[in-house]
Amino acid sequence: MDELTQDSWWQHQFSPPVSGEPVDYIARDGRTVVKIQKAPQGTRGLYSGAMQLALLLTDRPEIDRACLVLMISRLSMDRLRREWKNIKGLFRLTVSQRLSLVAIGKDAVWVEPDEEFIHRIAKIFQAAIDNAFDTAPVNIKPYAKQKQLEVLKILIHRWLLQEGAISIGKLAKQVGCTYPTVREALEKLEQRQSIVRYSNRSVELARFPRSSWSELLALSGNPKGSFRYKDISGEKADPERLLRRLERMRPSLVAVGGVAAARHWHADFDLHGTPRLNLLLHASGNTMDLDFVKKLDPALRRTEDYDESPVLVIRPLQRADPLFDRVPGASLPFADPVETALDLHDLGLTAQASQLLTHFRSEIRLP
Repeated sequence: MDELTQDSWWQHQFSPPVSGEPVDYIARDGRTVVKIQKAPQGTRGLYSGAMQLALLLTDRPEIDRACLVLMISRLSMDRLRREWKNIKGLFRLTVSQRLSLVAIGKDAVWVEPDEEFIHRIAKIFQAAIDNAFDTAPVNIKPYAKQKQLEVLKILIHRWLLQEGAISIGKLAKQVGCTYPTVREALEKLEQRQSIVRYSNRSVELARFPRSSWSELLALSGNPKGSFRYKDISGEKADPERLLRRLERMRPSLVAVGGVAAARHWHADFDLHGTPRLNLLLHASGNTMDLDFVKKLDPALRRTEDYDESPVLVIRPLQRADPLFDRVPGASLPFADPVETALDLHDLGLTAQASQLLTHFRSEIRLP
């Protein structure tokens, strides 16, 4: 944590330990040690960190206090207080009285014991890891029938770009799913007379699937499936400035979506300004790393207030082939037309989303 080295009080009081010490910092007088648990899984990190410090205190009677700094994301403060009381009860009084805890959550900080020195440590670490919740790897919650919807999106993508039929095997490979999953998606489209099957086991859309498109919008339009950021600097949000920074950074697995991608696909796309920056992050597993956001702008904070207008929205794209459009000479790829249209709908730009789709196929008729 580079921020710690910038605080004069901390520099005066603490330094990194010698090699082999089971702690992260030690006071210059040797009487206080600090151990950091950055991303504990439930109570596991709490118990393992406390146990390591208790063993150290047992062997080192010259240490007056051992402080565990815990960044909590899944544990409530009430649960933490109960667990900490139980943990201290496991050790002899000569050890438990020398244990201290600094717990830093999204909206609260708790220290034990309630001493000025421990509060001072808490203040230092709160400033240092305030943004860690925004940058740690996060779990992705797939929406219902996600793989079947990815089949639909790839078929629409091919139909819009007039790429013709695709073999069922290749379709399964691009989605990253099994043949039965593809078959289930195709059977539903076939019931609606939306696809054409060929003798060589390939398929394509017969027309734009309006009813399936409406279902796709309903299922993928939940804002809780995306990661939304606000700017807390107090300055006016500037999505275009963020995009220029991102182009210089060139993070891997990231594509530009939303309004910027719509302008890429349709030179006459009709919208003044850029209301926010939309990105897609290709995530092959069930987690994704958002660390690049902190580097993009330290003033960005993730928000779960879905009534608030974000300056940045990141959607995970969980299929084997992201279908990003890579332009020679461009710093970043663009999201495909289907994902771009979904971004526009999430922005409330339904007319512009329809405009984008009809740019590719004029026969599309949407309400």
